[in-house]
Amino acid sequence: MKRYPLPPFPNGWFKVCFSDELARGQAVPVHQFGTELVVFRGEDGRARVLDAYCPHLGAHLGYGGKVEGTEIRCPFHAWRFDGDSGRCTDIPYAKKIPARAELRSWPVLERNGYVAVWHHVEAKPPSFDIPVVAEVSDPDFRLYRRVRWEISTHLQELYENAVDIKHFAHVHGMDVLKVNWLPDGAHVALHLDLKREADAQTSAEGETSFRSYMWGPGLSLTRVTGKMAGVSVQTLTPVDDEKIEITHNYWVKKDESLPREAVEAFYDFYAKDWELDFNLWNHKVFRPRPLLAEGDGDIGRYRRWYKQFYSVDVQVDF
Repeated sequence: MKRYPLPPFPNGWFKVCFSDELARGQAVPVHQFGTELVVFRGEDGRARVLDAYCPHLGAHLGYGGKVEGTEIRCPFHAWRFDGDSGRCTDIPYAKKIPARAELRSWPVLERNGYVAVWHHVEAKPPSFDIPVVAEVSDPDFRLYRRVRWEISTHLQELYENAVDIKHFAHVHGMDVLKVNWLPDGAHVALHLDLKREADAQTSAEGETSFRSYMWGPGLSLTRVTGKMAGVSVQTLTPVDDEKIEITHNYWVKKDESLPREAVEAFYDFYAKDWELDFNLWNHKVFRPRPLLAEGDGDIGRYRRWYKQFYSVDVQVDF
């Protein structure tokens, strides 16, 4: 049974690896969008992404491919491919290069501590940008922790969770005081004020606020305040049909007055909050025409916003 009758891979910017995982002159294999990719950093320091399988006899360039300048050489027969155009530039034993000797080259953007590619089903150029997250480049902040999860769901479900107001009380024990969901093109801002019993996260008054910002289907940022102020940079990546990767990078201000135990408890609580939804996402089905009740939240408007990231029409009117 297909649980998600939606296009499996939305259009947008998606993380392929973190910047600190890709050294100059290094090539790594990546599997995303049901596709094998090779990600490499040229000797000029720029990251590049190509389809991974050599058009010659099918070797995977991510396993043993050698970076040469801004190009990568196949480990099987030493064909060399330009990292920007994808075209073959050298075959050591041949005078003539076949006209179709090329690999798909992906648009790349390196920002906020990770390398992203632009995925579009129709191969159209990027239609929106992703911003610089201020805390990532602020010398007063440090990366406290990185976590990754792989779950069986669709990317669209994760953002829908944010407007599903009633689940916050039942699943997360939150008393939502105020919610404001503001879509603007490919960008969305979500402001959520709440009360809960959570000593690790809430202020002395039991209050917490979430300020979340989403740019397309692949990047979200959440600023949490309560016991302390924290920032989570979240990447959402489709791996295969009904399989996605979620990563969180937790940034914290360099403040000697913050006890290490308090920071650890704050972010542990934040991560576990997300994990409360995993069992639901792993096993639920997507209802194209859900049976809603009064007070369920702005699910219809959310789905109308999200359909812009598909190249085919998705019915969302109900």
